[in-house]
Amino acid sequence: MTETPFFFRRDAAQLYGLVHSPAPEVAAQPLAFLFSHPFAEEKLWSHRVMVSLARELAARGHVVMRFDYMGAGDSTGSTPDTSLQTHLADLTAAFEHLIKQHPQVQRVGLLGLRFGATLAALFAEQSAAKYPQLQAAPLVLWEPVLDGANYFQELLRINLGTQLAVYGKVLENRDLLQEQIRAGGKVNVDGYEIARDLFESCARPDLLNTEPKSHSGPTLVLQIAPGADPKPRDELTALSAAYRSGSVARVAEQPFWREIKPFYGRATQLQQATLQWLEQAHV
Repeated sequence: MTETPFFFRRDAAQLYGLVHSPAPEVAAQPLAFLFSHPFAEEKLWSHRVMVSLARELAARGHVVMRFDYMGAGDSTGSTPDTSLQTHLADLTAAFEHLIKQHPQVQRVGLLGLRFGATLAALFAEQSAAKYPQLQAAPLVLWEPVLDGANYFQELLRINLGTQLAVYGKVLENRDLLQEQIRAGGKVNVDGYEIARDLFESCARPDLLNTEPKSHSGPTLVLQIAPGADPKPRDELTALSAAYRSGSVARVAEQPFWREIKPFYGRATQLQQATLQWLEQAHV
């Protein structure tokens, strides 16, 4: 396996990407994968898990591309300049780069975690008719964010926690933080500044509503949670049912996209469930 870093452009933005390519002695598969990372600090904590799966897929003959959205990682730009539209434009540019640089690829599956899964699902809906490589390709959604408004409220709560740690009390509650954002200001969450365009475009409820989906390929929705309860959350079950070939499951893992005590270099149960589903779906 080889890992090739590079930069590619989306309008004025220079985006960082990396392709995991199978070793020459491994039979090349016609299916490639494009990964969509989560937002802000969740990207940092989940990085090793995403890399681990990418390398395993490459060892099995799949080309895998990972990239950084604008304002994240090694890509140019800053978080206040981003929005739902820029994220989807970045994902489109990454997809087009992958199919242009690897013309032997017949299909490109999408895999995303948390808000990255939300973006992957939205891109699949908007682009299924445009790209033949996307049609009938797998879509893997790891713990997708279903309610954008609630998700960004959770991010604002992180800011409240930071205020408590620094000042010993909350100086600006969530209402004030939201007013500040809507007035054109910025709110810092773990070092990432959230501005109005990002907040208003992404904080819409039901980014992944359960209306019938146009994506026709096999789709896997995975809940990631500790414990042995085999039943996924009802809303994830409903989401999977909205796809023509949807599946849903629950895997026992710690929320590795957060700062937790165990070091997560690989989410064994999650990776195994994903790979087994890909084999059973004959993709």
